[in-house]
Parts: sequence; structure tokens; C-alpha cells
Amino acid sequence: MLEHGGRNRAGRFFNFNGTAGVWRREAIDDAGGWQHDTLTEDLDLSYRAQLRGWRFVFVSDLIEPAEVPVEMNAFKSQQHRWAKGSIQTCRKLLPTIFRADIPFGVKIEAFFHLTANFNYPLMSVLSVLMFPAMVIRYNMGWYEMMLIDVPLFLAATFSVCNFYMVCQREIHRDWRARLKYLPFLMSIGIGLCINNTRAVFEALVDKHTDFARTPKYRIEGDADEWVGKKYRQSVALQPLIELALGLYFTATVFYALANQIYGTVPFLVLFQIGFLYTGLLSLVQQYAGDSVVLNTQVASGK
Repeated sequence: MLEHGGRNRAGRFFNFNGTAGVWRREAIDDAGGWQHDTLTEDLDLSYRAQLRGWRFVFVSDLIEPAEVPVEMNAFKSQQHRWAKGSIQTCRKLLPTIFRADIPFGVKIEAFFHLTANFNYPLMSVLSVLMFPAMVIRYNMGWYEMMLIDVPLFLAATFSVCNFYMVCQREIHRDWRARLKYLPFLMSIGIGLCINNTRAVFEALVDKHTDFARTPKYRIEGDADEWVGKKYRQSVALQPLIELALGLYFTATVFYALANQIYGTVPFLVLFQIGFLYTGLLSLVQQYAGDSVVLNTQVASGK
């Protein structure tokens, strides 16, 4: 609603989403067709088409039903693919965009759009450095906290809150009732930073991975139709790292409370909840999913 709508109204490039949209065949052919060298082939083709002069139109009041991920590992798989594909597209097209005969504002917006996922490695570094920073600033008084911590917290969170608040206002009549979910939404974004940092580095070192389809569960249909799907993301070391970071931030919260550094606690809690939630839910849902698949196979005699 906001990203596509804002870019469209401002005359900037924006991307067709693979789940809903109408293309002219001539535009696809003129842009070079679908190409498989990125995991976000829709983003790649969208930019190539607009570089060729084709104009996209965002129609906000046309709704196309779609199924969003219903469990954490499916959500992580989707976000990993999007993050990696966007960096692959960035490496592929950003030099061409900078050389193209297009307005400077379009180039700047394209730069921020295609490099947005670099924030995840930075967030991972921030997560690791948070506790040492707390220790170093042990003797910081209320004046320093109000001068440094509170403005930084507001700058880091208010823009995100405002983004989603305006979006909900545009879409839903009961948008005020939905505002209570905003802190948790930010926590989920933080909890994804390990997952998406891995995706960014895989794109940077040109590590090839297959297109991991987001699991579809047909949640309005028969359970037997979806529990045996084989494209579920496997769980390895990553959820354990997320869980460890969640415990790390739990200790950091206790340290802040014990030393009366109260201004940092809301910021720390966002990290704590985000990592604990994504790590625990990945482990729990993977275990539960494997049990359901195994029981289904036993019941069917497989």
C-alpha cells in the first residue's frame, strides 16, 4: 500500500509482485524475458522493464486473494529468498541503473530499494555489541540517557511505527485496534536478522541455492492435502543461534534493570522477544510438523 503506492505516485521504479499483477507480453519480451539468475525474478524483470521505458501502475483497490506463510519456518524460507534475491538483483542491475538516462531521484530510490536488506547484517552486529555497550556505559546518568538513548530509540522505532500505522489506516477501518501489534511486529523484523543476514552474504559470495518454494497448506481445505508436503524448510543451527541471542538479551535486560538503566529497556525487550519468538517457534513447529507427517505416513501404511 505505501511502498508501491508512494513509488508509483512519485514516478519512481517499483516492482511487480509475483503473486498478483497483469503484464503485457510485449513488455516482458522487450525487457529480455524472465531470467533465472536471481531468486526474485519478478523484481529483476520489473526493473529491466522500467529501464526500457515501460511504466507500471499500482491499483490499490483491486484485491487478489493469496495465502501468506502460516508457520515460522515457511516464513523464514520466504524472507530468505526475498532478501537474497534482492541483493542478487542489486548486484546485477544497480550499475546499469546508475548509468541509465533516468532522473536522479529514480536512481536514488532504486539504490535504497535494492540495498535495503543490508540492514540485516548491521542489525546482527548491533545485537552482538549491545551488551558490551551497556557495560561500557554503566555509569551513564539520567541526563546522558535522555540526551542519547531516548532520541535514538524514538528515531529507530517511530519511523517504523508510523509506516505501519499509516498503512493500517489506509487498509482497515479498525486500524486503531491494530496498533497494539506494532511492537511485536518490530520484534519479528529483528528476529529475522540472522536468517536474512545469511541470505545477504550468500548473495554477496554468489552462492547458488535452489528456489525454495514457500509452503502452501491450503488452510481452508483438507489437512491430508498439505501435511505431507516435502518442501518444508529444514531446521539446523540457525534457530539455536536465535535462541541463544534471545537468552543473551534476557541477561542484558536484567543487567539494565539491576543497574537502573531504564531508558534502554524497551529497546532491549524488542530484541529479546524477537529472537526468542523466532528461535523457539522454529524449533517447536518443526518438531510438531515432523510428528504430524510421521503419524500421517504411519496411518496411511507408508
